[in-house]
Amino acid sequence: MRFVPFGLLLAATALLAQTDMPPARWHNVRTLSVEGQGWSQTKHPFDRLPAKAHGVVRDPVWNLSEDSTGFSARFVTNAEWIRARWTVRKSRLALPHMPSTGVSGLDLYARSGGAWHWAGAGRPGSAKENDAFLARGLDGELREYQIYLPLYNGIESLEIGVPEGATFERAPPRPSGQKPVVFYGTSILQGGCASRPGMAYPSIIGRRLDWPTINLGFSGNGKTEPEMAALLAELDPAVYVLDSLPNLSPEETAERMEPFVRKLRKARARTPIVLVENVMYTDGLFVESRRQRYTESNKILERLYAKLKAAGDANLYYVPAGGLLGDDGEGTVDGAHPTDLGFLRMAEVIGQTVAPLVRPGMTFPVEPGFRSLFDGQSLNGWKRLDTVPDMHVGGKWTVVNGVLTGVQDPPGRGGFLVTGETFSDFVLRFQVQLDYPVDSGVFLRMGEDGKSHQVTLDYRPKGDLGGIYLPWTQNMVLRNPTGIEAFKPQTWNDVEVRIEGEPARIRCWINGRMVTDFQHTEATTKGVPRRGRIALQVHPDVAHLTIWKEGNQVRFRNIRIKPLD
Repeated sequence: MRFVPFGLLLAATALLAQTDMPPARWHNVRTLSVEGQGWSQTKHPFDRLPAKAHGVVRDPVWNLSEDSTGFSARFVTNAEWIRARWTVRKSRLALPHMPSTGVSGLDLYARSGGAWHWAGAGRPGSAKENDAFLARGLDGELREYQIYLPLYNGIESLEIGVPEGATFERAPPRPSGQKPVVFYGTSILQGGCASRPGMAYPSIIGRRLDWPTINLGFSGNGKTEPEMAALLAELDPAVYVLDSLPNLSPEETAERMEPFVRKLRKARARTPIVLVENVMYTDGLFVESRRQRYTESNKILERLYAKLKAAGDANLYYVPAGGLLGDDGEGTVDGAHPTDLGFLRMAEVIGQTVAPLVRPGMTFPVEPGFRSLFDGQSLNGWKRLDTVPDMHVGGKWTVVNGVLTGVQDPPGRGGFLVTGETFSDFVLRFQVQLDYPVDSGVFLRMGEDGKSHQVTLDYRPKGDLGGIYLPWTQNMVLRNPTGIEAFKPQTWNDVEVRIEGEPARIRCWINGRMVTDFQHTEATTKGVPRRGRIALQVHPDVAHLTIWKEGNQVRFRNIRIKPLD
């Protein structure tokens, strides 16, 4: 058998497919409303920076501004297939660690049931000019589509083709006054190394929130420079998201971040600004120099955030690095640049902060079947429980920067914050951050007298994380002194609790690790209601058991539930 090089085989297959293409009616994408562009006065129709920036920003920044990352267009059609023909501006169609589908390809999503679902992709061939099906065999229903342009190549031209006789029109405009979310940062933000354009994390956030975005990521060149601060200050976004630390040394972080933020704040006094920590590189567990760099940069950013907040900036928000890429080391291609899995994780973490800023009361939709119990803005849906023994009536709960925060009030006195709703069988997910030492927990099926199942969050000497305690009935039925091994100090921890059946089976995961799997008996569950509220706790001081350090806090966010009954 004669050997045929794989590359030639692909090229021949692509040529055969193109010669077999059905006739199409073509529509220039520029006749649609192209989103993702912050300035109208550009040298090229698909540039990301204005013409006046040429010669002002550094040449590498300008060259990268010709990449079309973040650009998209929406249209409505009932076509049974959708084609695209496009010409890219650079001959480099792929990168060593990133496929051509992300660097130079197209990505198609369809609106269904009020959400966006992937529908197809345009895979580039071996040249700048391409003609390919985006989707075939569609059901012919009239629906809205969104097409994303390449992440690491620019577009010279793009046309969308549908069959003769098919409907094709611009999608309805965005609601009046809907300002975009502006993202500024590095190659990670630009989309390296996503497999498809729609998988860059700003685009994922935009789809989940159904909100326009502008991607100003510059690979290796998101240097937080004054020239870029001046350009960003010209925009009038709903939110600024600044994610540029991966391109900065700790010294540059200390030098550049504060004037950059102050420049934006001077121009946009009330616009929310979100500061994102440097991702924790997945090889930082083993490479001390990598770990030291991002750790030091993040400490500098955190100090800047505290300084500006103390000075009265009420519209400044902060996203810690914990959870951005996950904890399993599977979120990147090279320790830093995310895979699609890593981008999804980043979108879910950053989206939790962005969502309520663009849509008050909204939480970022993450998992099917789950709904939020905390709106990130208020205590709506929650109340203090005063029908328990007097020593547990107290504590103070507030919402600070999207975080539900509990403290002892007065000192030494704690109490419960409970949901207005009652539940029986469910999965509860939340993020928690605990100062040391504190004594807290999440209570399941709580009655008005406080009788319930507690999953302990006792972050104190000899405390348990993931133990099972039944207040005022059976006391501690499961000790869990090893639960702390899964807990991360001074950052956010992902917790999942699942309760089902009667007698109940209770399971708990901390940061993806199962720490509890307990099956009650009729004897151990005696006295606890089959259905009740969910409660969070600030524990009072108890001699020889738990004493809080003055000023310590418990913090919860991203609280959501999936009922099972």
